[in-house]
Parts: sequence; structure tokens; C-alpha cells
Amino acid sequence: MKRKKMLSNNGFILVETLVVSVFIMGIFSLLYTNFFPLIGEYERYKNYDTVESTYIAHWARMIALKGLADSSYTTVANVGYLDISDCSLYVNSNANGSCEAFKTVNNVSKIYLTTYSTTSFKDFVKDNNDFSRSFSEYISYLPAYSKNAVKTTEAGYYRIIVEYISNNSYKYGNIEAFKG
Repeated sequence: MKRKKMLSNNGFILVETLVVSVFIMGIFSLLYTNFFPLIGEYERYKNYDTVESTYIAHWARMIALKGLADSSYTTVANVGYLDISDCSLYVNSNANGSCEAFKTVNNVSKIYLTTYSTTSFKDFVKDNNDFSRSFSEYISYLPAYSKNAVKTTEAGYYRIIVEYISNNSYKYGNIEAFKG
């Protein structure tokens, strides 16, 4: 009888294990390099446009639409923005009182009315050192909203941006406003 020679697979198993290990390490390094920057972005932007800030911006919009004079909207159309944090700007006495109560209850420090496209406001904030660093970072984070050709200031679309304090940190939110 002929004896069959048994082949040893020990070398093949070693090479296969090395190839699979290198492949798995490649996947882990890809995940590591792409996942941790996302966590950093989340940490950086966790104070921007949360549900709470959108809710506060909604009420700022309601007060602004009911209480601001038409001349305020004209100013925004010409200049690009208007600081409407001062409650004396509201011509309706009911809106004036609502503004004061709203700012007190929600710890609102600033309310801005801007054009729907925030491009000019972004440029103004970038060139001006009167704004805080965190506010400047938030404004640079915002999209320009300039691609929507239907929503223009001439058509009555504006944007409300709020800055408020919650848990000892500044938080920001924005919402569109339609003055029809």
C-alpha cells in the first residue's frame, strides 16, 4: 500500500491569521479616525439648535411678529440684522411686557432679527470684535440659507437668533419668521 503524504497546514493557518488580523486592525483604525472627530463635533455643537433653544426661538419669534414695528423689518432689510433684545423696540405694550417676562424666565441675553439668508450677518460678526467668541462660533456654524430663492426678505422671510444661558453656559438657537 502506498502511504499518502499528509500536508501540514500550520504555515497556512499562521498566514491566514496574520491577514485577517491586519484586515481587522485596518477596519478599527478607519473607525477610530472617522468616529472620534464626530464625537468632538458633537461636544462642540451640543449647545446649538437643541429642542429647548428652538422652543425659545419660537416664542421670541411670536413676540417679535406681534410687537415689532414695520420700520424694524425695513431696518433689517437694509442693514442685514437688528438687535431686538431691547424690549422698548416693541410698539405693542402687551408685547413689551411679554418680551420682559420672556427674557427673564428663559435667561435670554440676546435676540437678533436677521434676513433669511444669514450671509451678511455672518460677515458682520466675523469682522466685528464686539461679539463673544462662542456667539461668533455659532454664527459661523450656521448655514447661509441662501440657496432657497423663494425665501427672501422681499417675500417677508426673516430669521430669529437667540442667545440664552442654561446650566451656566451660553446656548443658541434660530428659527425662521414669516412677516406676511
